[in-house]
Amino acid sequence: MLNGCGVLLPYKFGPRVFFLKPQIHRHLKFNSINKMSASASSSSTSPPAKRQKSSSSSSSSSTAAPVILFSSSRWVNAVPVEVWREHICKNFMNLQQLSIMRRCHTFFEKYWQNMMRQNVMRVPQGCPTVEKAMELAVIFSERKVYTETDPLKIQLDQGVHEIVGYTDKHGYHCKRVNVTCSHITFVGKGKNQTTVRGGFRVDNQQNVKFEDLILTNPNEFGDGLRLHGSETNVDVLKCIVKQCGDIGMYVEDGATVTATQCEFMENGADGVLCVGENTKTRLNDCKIHNNRRDGLNAACDAVVDLRGTKTDIHSNEDHGILADDCGKVNIHLPSQHNTSHDNDGEDRLQENNGSIANINADGTFTHVVVDDDDDN
Repeated sequence: MLNGCGVLLPYKFGPRVFFLKPQIHRHLKFNSINKMSASASSSSTSPPAKRQKSSSSSSSSSTAAPVILFSSSRWVNAVPVEVWREHICKNFMNLQQLSIMRRCHTFFEKYWQNMMRQNVMRVPQGCPTVEKAMELAVIFSERKVYTETDPLKIQLDQGVHEIVGYTDKHGYHCKRVNVTCSHITFVGKGKNQTTVRGGFRVDNQQNVKFEDLILTNPNEFGDGLRLHGSETNVDVLKCIVKQCGDIGMYVEDGATVTATQCEFMENGADGVLCVGENTKTRLNDCKIHNNRRDGLNAACDAVVDLRGTKTDIHSNEDHGILADDCGKVNIHLPSQHNTSHDNDGEDRLQENNGSIANINADGTFTHVVVDDDDDN
């Protein structure tokens, strides 16, 4: 199984010598197997034990470490199963490789099943990229039913994760990952520690979550999050969506989205754009600022609810809040709350039967009254 892998280095395990990959050789050299080797070496200097009867031999073997037959080569089989599991599989096989190896031997199949039970894929430890993790997530979802209370998690380690993307049918390069299964969570180490250079698109998938991430998609017309379809249900928690070529978060065609303690900033167009009948977006304690167009735009019958006293929409190059073409923005804060301010355009603008209203604690509402600009 290790043949054809380049240069192999000798490694002594008891009275035997194994030839291993250099990286495995280095790892095992400084781990607990050295102790096992040393123990085996010391015992080899003792006088050879007398041959026992078959009954006592079977009794003593029952307490020995399990032996797995991996190969017709005896030296491969002599490597203890703990070494395979803890030092080789865990450190030198990612999930994609393991998914192939599981077809070769029951040990790898059991190891694979154990990984599936954990409901966690780690990037880059288990999968080298976010895109590979998404591919495996589809395979996992075909073999196991995930739910809202028991989702599959893709954990992204700290650092920058680059999305390669793909070219669509129009010849445009999309630097994003298409989320193609439900009940899945993408979680980082913190919004100041884990960055994804690229975007995500969700089409008609349920219970999709993004947590503790920085999302930035610098491609021209690149969105951070594109959330589409009447069956789409997405939660975004403690994320920063910034410096995207186009829109920070685009919610459309009946999708339902909740963003909590998020920041949408410095994007090439709107910070948050919500479009379409039955599109519902709730923004809790979110900040939207320094975007090149509107901070928040609700259009074409979309409904947006703003909640939380930390809500802050400011310093956008066009309007702070725009309600256009029957779009509605409900602000669940006192009318004196400085929700939108210091934008280059209007802080609140209603057009074409759009509506912006403060919802009072008793359920009544106060519509925003905007004076006409004499200069227009």
